Amino acid sequence: MIKRVYLIEDEVMVLDFCTEYIRNFTDMEIVGTSGNGHDALRGVMEAKPDLVIVDIRLPEVNGLEILSILKRKQPDCKVLIFTATVNPHTIRVALQGGVDGFVEKAEGLQGLKNGIAAVKDGKRYFSPHIKQMMSPYDDDLSSNPPFPVNPPPVKK
Repeated sequence: MIKRVYLIEDEVMVLDFCTEYIRNFTDMEIVGTSGNGHDALRGVMEAKPDLVIVDIRLPEVNGLEILSILKRKQPDCKVLIFTATVNPHTIRVALQGGVDGFVEKAEGLQGLKNGIAAVKDGKRYFSPHIKQMMSPYDDDLSSNPPFPVNPPPVKK
C-alpha cells in the first residue's frame, strides 16, 4: 500500500503544485521534499517512502541516477518520473533502472493523477507520448540496470 511520498523537484512552482495536489486530493502523506539529487538521496534513505516522484533534470545527482540507486537500496519503493526531459534515451535508461511510471509534465495534473493511480494499483504507467516513443522491446530492458550495481568509489 502506498501511503508515504517523497517529492524530488528543483522547480519551486512544480514542487508546490505536486505538494498541494498530494496533500489536498490524495490519501497519501508527504514525508519529504528535495530540490537537488544529493539531498534527495539522503532524505529518501532516511524517510523510506513508499513512492518517490522525481524529475530527471536535477542539480548534483539526476533523477535517472536516483532511480537506479533507489531500486538497488530500497527495491520495494516505487519510483514515478515526472519530467519534461523526454527522449528515447531517457525512456530506455528509466526502463533499465526499473521505473514504475514515466509521466511527461506536459500532461499536467491529469498525467500525474494517472501515474500515481496506476502505481498505487501495482501497475506501470507511461504517458501516451512516451508510449509512442518506446520500442516494442523496451519492456525487456527493466532487467538490465544502466549503472553498475556496485560502482567504484569516486576519487577526489
